[in-house]
Amino acid sequence: MTFCTFEDSVLDHADHNGNLSHGDAQALLAQHGFTLADTYADNHGVSWCHLDERNAEALLAWLGY
Repeated sequence: MTFCTFEDSVLDHADHNGNLSHGDAQALLAQHGFTLADTYADNHGVSWCHLDERNAEALLAWLGY
């Protein structure tokens, strides 16, 4: 039996470059009570470039996963 973690499900939505669509990134952040603007206000030590590209791993790191 294979279990899919929340992180795996987010990464599955990423494109071949590891980035989420604008809508998917907004939905991910909204599930945690944040917006894309919040990532620009405080990058939490995560690469600005990766956050700007809506990189799935960077957004998960920003959220604390």
